[in-house]
Amino acid sequence: MRRSAALTVGLCVAVWAVGRWVVFDFFQLGDTRVYEHAARMMDAGAIPYRDFDVEYPPLATGLFWLVGRAPGGDYQLAFSVAMLTCLIATALAALVIGRRIGLSRIRTALAVVVIALTPLLLGTLVQTRYDLVLAALLGWMLVAALHDRFRWAWTLLAIATAIKLVPVLLVPVLLLWHRRRRPGTQAFTALGGFAAGVAATFAPFFAIAPHATWRLFAYHLDRPPEVESLGSSILHVSGLDFRRVQSYGSENVTGSWADAFASLSTLLILAGIAAVALWMWRALRRGSGDANGVLVTVVAASLVVSVLLGKVISPQYMVWLLPVVLLVPGRWGRVAVGAMVAAMPLTQLVFPALFTSFVERGAELPVWLLFARNLLLVVLVVAVWPRCRVAPAISAGSGDGVSA
Repeated sequence: MRRSAALTVGLCVAVWAVGRWVVFDFFQLGDTRVYEHAARMMDAGAIPYRDFDVEYPPLATGLFWLVGRAPGGDYQLAFSVAMLTCLIATALAALVIGRRIGLSRIRTALAVVVIALTPLLLGTLVQTRYDLVLAALLGWMLVAALHDRFRWAWTLLAIATAIKLVPVLLVPVLLLWHRRRRPGTQAFTALGGFAAGVAATFAPFFAIAPHATWRLFAYHLDRPPEVESLGSSILHVSGLDFRRVQSYGSENVTGSWADAFASLSTLLILAGIAAVALWMWRALRRGSGDANGVLVTVVAASLVVSVLLGKVISPQYMVWLLPVVLLVPGRWGRVAVGAMVAAMPLTQLVFPALFTSFVERGAELPVWLLFARNLLLVVLVVAVWPRCRVAPAISAGSGDGVSA
């Protein structure tokens, strides 16, 4: 295990260095300029939400400020190094998860290699956006849950939610798993602690500037579908009526069809999460010879559903799917790895390479590339959707077995 971990760290560092100093031009630094501005505002004594607009949750702004405390004064480099640390943490989590659920060495190594190659497969956005923090937190949350370290699991999920909001969708999965492994009221007590912890990160800002802080939520609830979303892709290739508008800091689509998709988006996500949770409840209740594999599969399905059916599929959202989608056991898990490996370079090809021609000139090639990428996300949903048969009942404390 130590040798594998050392090789993993070395591979991640090597790929990160090649991407930063050999392959890509980091003159276009993406969102790091926004993060640095927020850090400087806080250094000057400004309070997020009250004194300047922030579209990110409180712990994300804290992360931006913390990166600014790094020695050297080069914010972009410091942020890139922070994302390298998260990349390593994500890859190491994959090693531990693969071993815990009994994946073969080849499957586990494949997942680790794909994670390490992400800075090349997805491009500069891996080092200039903070989504790798989410991948690392969710990876180690899953490690904690698989080892029945529920205090750590709920804590990591709370931190992830206070950084990116989306991980709140994993609450039903973790609650069901906790209830299965620790019958009684402990799971609901932990859920209360999770809610209190997340609320505590928002409470000071709500107290100081309630309306401005609420805009953080309204921003995501009210925005129209973004041009890279599944609904937008369907509109572009089907010939249905829509209009492009620039709003909410991105290129979006509006019109009756776009509005219908926006209205259905949240409902579809909630329905998908509910369906996954129901399947998990039934599988764990009846007993499965692969309880750990059940957990990995339902977490993967929940994340892919939230990405595919959302009003926004920003290119960095692909990072959310690491490492868990790459670790789904069985033959369908291998399909998921292939779909991920194909979807990431397609995403990079559109953004940033062809994005300007797409949004400014309406070029056809990026439209169809985006449609193909979103179809691959549909394939991912099919590949990770829970489908294994339940086996004779197992004890609540077991679950190390896995079926290929």
